[in-house]
Amino acid sequence: MPHPGALEATVTSKGQITLPKMLRERLGLKRGSRIRFRVDARGRLQGEPILYDLEDLWAMADLARRRRRALTSDEMDAAKARRRW
Repeated sequence: MPHPGALEATVTSKGQITLPKMLRERLGLKRGSRIRFRVDARGRLQGEPILYDLEDLWAMADLARRRRRALTSDEMDAAKARRRW
């Protein structure tokens, strides 16, 4: 029996799940949004939206510099688009 307030999803043959609409809306997730997952010591799955801010953009730029290239404007726009203001 599920816990009160718990939401469920089914894993497809491709290993994908569809997050319930209520959860997507509550977290502000849209097509292309990214989620970071963790499994805690008790085996429970935890997830959070990945929100980028200016510090993340600087870190991405630093990483790109180490790869000997600058971020493209598309990469910067994509990072900014994932940020909830």
